[in-house]
Amino acid sequence: MSRKKATAETMETVELATEAMKEAPAKSGDEKTQQLIYIGPSLPRGLLAQHTVFRDGVPKYLDEVRQKYPQVDTLIVPVAQLLEAQAELQRKGTEIQQAYQALSRKG
Repeated sequence: MSRKKATAETMETVELATEAMKEAPAKSGDEKTQQLIYIGPSLPRGLLAQHTVFRDGVPKYLDEVRQKYPQVDTLIVPVAQLLEAQAELQRKGTEIQQAYQALSRKG
């Protein structure tokens, strides 16, 4: 991925997350009460789209997707930690980067 494209995608992700935070600020607490965002690649057959934001935790309907693609759990991060997660995504060898690469090959 080119640096220019990666920067554009990062900016788009930040804009989407910022919009989501404006609509409903994340509550402090555990995963079930905070806003989360999926920062991985879109999965085949529309199973999960990149930059999907979840309120009140990950919905039950994704249980099967999470079981089939365990890397998804690594790529669902709290909106409040989005910038740190995006930085990790750009560093080779990090858990987030490896999960992203593994899912990219599935598409």
